[in-house]
Amino acid sequence: MGNAKIANALPVVLVGVLVIATGTAQATISCAGYLPNSYFERIETNVPFAGKLVELTDGSQQLQDLNGTVILDGLTDGYILMDKYLLAQKNGKYGVVNAAGKIIVPFEYDDIQTEPDITTSFIVSVKSSDDARNATKQGIINRHGGWVYPLDNAHIEHAHYDSAQDYFIVTNNNELTGLLDDRGYWAVMPQYDAIHPLNACTGEPLYLQVSFKNKTALIDQNNDVIIPLAANQHIESFNNSTKPLLFLRSTLVAGSTATGMSEDIQEDIISAQIIDANGKLILASDAPIRKLLYHQLYTYKQAGKFGIINDKGEVTLKPQFDSYRDDADKVWLEKNGKMRRLNTLITLE
Repeated sequence: MGNAKIANALPVVLVGVLVIATGTAQATISCAGYLPNSYFERIETNVPFAGKLVELTDGSQQLQDLNGTVILDGLTDGYILMDKYLLAQKNGKYGVVNAAGKIIVPFEYDDIQTEPDITTSFIVSVKSSDDARNATKQGIINRHGGWVYPLDNAHIEHAHYDSAQDYFIVTNNNELTGLLDDRGYWAVMPQYDAIHPLNACTGEPLYLQVSFKNKTALIDQNNDVIIPLAANQHIESFNNSTKPLLFLRSTLVAGSTATGMSEDIQEDIISAQIIDANGKLILASDAPIRKLLYHQLYTYKQAGKFGIINDKGEVTLKPQFDSYRDDADKVWLEKNGKMRRLNTLITLE
């Protein structure tokens, strides 16, 4: 042990999903830095990682207890996650153990994916040469070593957490997508072409934009429909940082295939609406609702005039302006041929 050195227990900075092994990284949420205390309270029953990861001169690693006794050796590519688990490779395969060396996920997998801050369940992958149509099987194992979703020809992504449990987006072999919780129950049965979480890092009940046969809808994690399926419709959250949660529904030009945030697809948007979590219309606009660059304010348009709203959908300035110019820290509004600064108008309003 004289030539051993202590390895870094944590990676430098983790952004997004941590993907171990050489497989292709899959898109997933990243809640790193956003999780509330209520989330961590429910996983604090895990024994803290009372050990250390030691790297030997031959490049291999050992898990030792605080007295230097070797608990597990022959490891490589080891990471200690949230001071709870060691994710590492042994004999060419990946697995997960706790501080006592108990194997949570057997060292049998070619890939293991976990959110850096959501390490209560692990997406495991096995490459198979038996099925040329789908060479990788995936499954989900929870922090106790139990199967949430058995290995299958499925595409799985971390989707969301709330104060009670975690969720996964699962696309089955029939290419239908559903929402699975970490108990193994379907919150939303596989029935959509795609599912996109809209408020994944809030700790609140989950809302999703779903797609089916070129139509989109807004549903919640109980599969209750808030905005029905419709063509040329784009839905996103409007104000994750404030309550109540509101949604931005944009009507797109016919045949549009635009995806992404509404700010990136402005040319495809005809009109827009702000809708609450019960499906009630809060505000309608005859043009895209656009966020001002350096302000928590938005422009909207009614009857040919522009107005200003805040991130709660409340009207700050009624529609009365012919045009506006957003110069970042300075916003100008035109009325009767005169340009006025936004900050002076709000002060006077």
